[in-house]
Amino acid sequence: MKKLTIKNKKHMQTHVPKFALGIIFLLPALGFSQEVNIQPCNTYAAMEEYFHANPQAKAAYEAKEKMTQKLYEERIANRNANANAAAKTTALSDYTIPVVFHVLHQYGVENVADQVCIDALAQLNRDFSRQGADTNLIFKPFKDGTYPQTPAGYIDSQIKFMLAHKDPQGKCTNGIVHHYDDRTNWHQANNGIGTPNNFAGITWTPSKYLNIIVVKNIIPQGSVAGGGIIVGYTYKPGTWATNAVQDAIVYRYDYLGGLQARTLAHELGHWLDLDHTFGNTNNPGVACGNDDGISDTPITRGNFGVGSACSVFTMSPPCFSSSTPFSQAPYFQNAENFMDYSNCPRNFTAGQTNKMQLTLSQATSGRNNLSTPENLTATDVDGTLPCALIADWISTNGSYTVCAGGALEVKDYSYNGMPVSWQWTGNNSATAASANSITTITFPLQGITTVTLTVTNSSGLISSFTRTVEVKNATPGITTAFTESFESGLPAGWSVVNPDVGTSEWTGIGDNIAYDGVSSFYVSGAEAGANQEDNLYLPLINMQTIAEKTFTFAYAYARASTSHNDVLKVQASSDCAATWADLAILNANVMQNGSGGIIEADFPYFPFSKEEWKVYHVNSSAWNQYKNSPTLLIRFNFKESSIGHGNNLFIDAVNIGGINTNIPDGLNKFPDKLVSLNLYPNPTDNEATLKFTLADASAIKINVIDVTGRVLLNVIDNSFTAGEHTISINKNNTLEQGIYFVNMTVNGKSVTQKLLVD
Repeated sequence: MKKLTIKNKKHMQTHVPKFALGIIFLLPALGFSQEVNIQPCNTYAAMEEYFHANPQAKAAYEAKEKMTQKLYEERIANRNANANAAAKTTALSDYTIPVVFHVLHQYGVENVADQVCIDALAQLNRDFSRQGADTNLIFKPFKDGTYPQTPAGYIDSQIKFMLAHKDPQGKCTNGIVHHYDDRTNWHQANNGIGTPNNFAGITWTPSKYLNIIVVKNIIPQGSVAGGGIIVGYTYKPGTWATNAVQDAIVYRYDYLGGLQARTLAHELGHWLDLDHTFGNTNNPGVACGNDDGISDTPITRGNFGVGSACSVFTMSPPCFSSSTPFSQAPYFQNAENFMDYSNCPRNFTAGQTNKMQLTLSQATSGRNNLSTPENLTATDVDGTLPCALIADWISTNGSYTVCAGGALEVKDYSYNGMPVSWQWTGNNSATAASANSITTITFPLQGITTVTLTVTNSSGLISSFTRTVEVKNATPGITTAFTESFESGLPAGWSVVNPDVGTSEWTGIGDNIAYDGVSSFYVSGAEAGANQEDNLYLPLINMQTIAEKTFTFAYAYARASTSHNDVLKVQASSDCAATWADLAILNANVMQNGSGGIIEADFPYFPFSKEEWKVYHVNSSAWNQYKNSPTLLIRFNFKESSIGHGNNLFIDAVNIGGINTNIPDGLNKFPDKLVSLNLYPNPTDNEATLKFTLADASAIKINVIDVTGRVLLNVIDNSFTAGEHTISINKNNTLEQGIYFVNMTVNGKSVTQKLLVD
C-alpha cells in the first residue's frame, strides 16, 4: 500500500480554455420566431466552410450557378412569351422524389416515431402542392398573382415526396431507418472541411434518394448568427460531386412536428437550388437586402420573426432606382415565403417553382435521375407490402446490469414497420411479466443472461433481437452498523477504480493523519491529471438489517489554487452499479473552507491539526431513497479539475449506523442510564477494561464484533446496580490483531466503542 509522502513542491499549472454555447430554446408556433434563440438555417455557413478549404470546388459551383441562372431566365422568358395564362402558372412536368429518413439516436427523445416522419412528409407535400390549411391567410398579391410582378402567385409545384420502399441493395424498407449512433450530436464543422466522416454509413445514393438525416443537435464550427441552436442545413446542388455522401439534409428532430416541418420545406428549397429571398447569406435584416435571382420574389431585407401580423410588409421608401422591378409604391416584401426567416412561412412563388423544376431536370448532383421511371421502380415508391421488421429493444433506465433477484423494465424499439405481437425470452431463468411492447424482466441468477425480443407484424413476418444483461452477485458484504477508519489500509471488500482506464489515485494510507485512530485513506489529487476521476467503493450493504439509517464520514482537504475546481461526489446505487445517484456533491471551495484552506504545497503540511477534519452528515433527499435498500453500493468519486495536479483529499471514519463515538451531534449518544463509559488501554496487545457508571439499576449486555458484524465474544448479559462497574474484555487473549467493536446495550439501547488489538 502506498504511504503518503509529504512534499513541499510547486506544480506547473496549465490553464485549459473552455468553450460553451449558451442556448435559449422555445419552439415557435410557426417557422422562425424572433423570441427563439435559433439559427433557422446554416446552409451558407456550411457551404462557405467547405469552399474556404476547397477553392476549386467553389469556382466550379459558381460557374454552375451562372449557367443555371441563364437557363432559368430563358425558361421564364419562354413562359412569359406564351400568352396562355395556364402555361404561365402550370408546372411543365410532374416530379416524384424518393425519400429516406435516417433517424440518428441514442434511444432518447430524438428517436422520433415513424409517424412523425410520415406526418412531416405529408406537410411537405401539402406545401409544395399549395394545399396548406392556411393558404387563405397568404397576402393576396403573393397568393393570387395580383401584384404586377407576380402574375402567377403561389402554384402547385407538382413536386411530390414519397418514402422509398427499397434500399440501395433492393431490400424492403419503409423509408425510415433508425441508427443507434452518437453522431446524433452532429458536428457540422466535421463535414465542411471535405471529409465524409459524419455521413459515412448513413447516406444512401443521393442521385436516387433524398436523404434527410434527423439528429438531436447540430453543433456549428463556431458561433452562429443569432446564437443558439441550428434547425437544419444542406448543400445546394453542385457543391459536392455527384453522389457525394454529404448531399443530404441534416435536420433537428424537434422541428418535424406539425407546421414546424415548414422549416424542412425551407431546406428542401436549398436542396433544389433556391436562395434565401434576401440572398445567399444566413443573415437577414440587411437594409436593402440582396437579390435571389428569382423573377417574382421582391428584393427583401429578410425578416427574422415579424410578430403575429404576417399580412403586409413594406419597404418605404424603396431602396432601388425607378428602373428596378417592384420599385413602384407600395413596395411589398414576400415575408411569408418559405425561403425567408419569418415566423409565418406559407408560400413559394411560381418563379421559385420553375427554378426547382429546372433543378430536377438538370444533371447537377444527379437531380435529374431522381424522378425517372427506372429510379422510381428501383426505389419502389409505390410499394405497399409491409417489410420484415427490424427488431430492437432497450432497458428503459439505459443499463444492462442488475442485481441477482432484481428486474429491468424493457421496451420495444423495433422499426421498419409496426409490430402486432411481442415475445420476450431469456436464459438463466429470466422471466418477463407480460408479452407486451413494454414489460419487466426478472433476473434470479447471477451471470451473463441473454434476453431476446421476437416481434411479428400484421403479415406474420418475424424478427428477433438479443441483448445481454450482466446479473451481479447481490450478497451483501455488510449487514450491521459499521465504521471504517483505515487503520490497516484498504479494507477487505473495498475497492478503488479509475474509470479513465489508468491507475487510481486512491492509493494509500495517510499515516498520523486521522480523524479516528492513527490512519486515513486518501486520493492523491496532487498527482492526478486534468479531469481525472477516481472511485473508492464500499462493499455491498444491506440497509434493511441496520437499524440506524445514518451515514457520515470525515474529510480533510486543501485547494491548490482558486482556479482548481476539484469535486467530491458521494454516490449510491441500489442495482449493483447499473445506475448511480448523487447523495452529496462537495466542490473545492466547500471542502477547503474550515479545512486546509488554499495552499499550493502538497496537503497536509505539518503540524497537522485534527481541527482540519470536517464531518459530513449525508442526509439529502437522495439518501432517503437509498437508506432502506438491501443492495446498497456507495462510492466516493473524486474528479480532478481541468487544470490537473491539485491537492490531496483524505477520508476517514466512514460510518453507517452511528457506532463511532468520535462522530459528533448525537449519532452515538449514551443511553439514558449510562453516565460514563471508558475502554482502556486502547490500542491493547491483550486484555482491555471497560469501565462504566450507571445512574440506576439496568439490564446490561456486552459483546464484541468484527468489522463484518460477526459476533466473536459474548462478554456478559445480566442486570447491574447503580454505580461504577468494571468488565474485562479479551481476558483470555482470544482476539487476534485487528479492529473490533465493543457493543454495550443498556436497557435495550446500544453504544459502541472501537477496540484496536495490536
